[in-house]
Amino acid sequence: MPMTDDDLEARLRGALRPTEPEVGFAARLAARMARERAPRPWAALRFLWVPAALAATVVVAMMVAHQRELRVEREGLAARHQLIEALRVTSAKLDLAYRGVNEAAQRPATRDSGA
Repeated sequence: MPMTDDDLEARLRGALRPTEPEVGFAARLAARMARERAPRPWAALRFLWVPAALAATVVVAMMVAHQRELRVEREGLAARHQLIEALRVTSAKLDLAYRGVNEAAQRPATRDSGA
């Protein structure tokens, strides 16, 4: 048999009628609210690691950048020293060649008679 609107309404009124709460309900509710409102020491520390991790990341990035700068500077100085040494060696060889040419030009030409 189909339910009429009146039957549905009567069933809803019966299910939703006001009832008296159990004994101690108000005390349990107040205690629960007090527990949930109480400050939790661990709750404040829960996300403390985030700024610490960010700070550590920044410090590590700065250290890596500084180490890279030092390495580039060392490599530049090593290249400079190699260039100076190459120029010194080249200068010494050019001086030797210059002296050889000048000495050859200053020697009296000897004629070979071929005999």
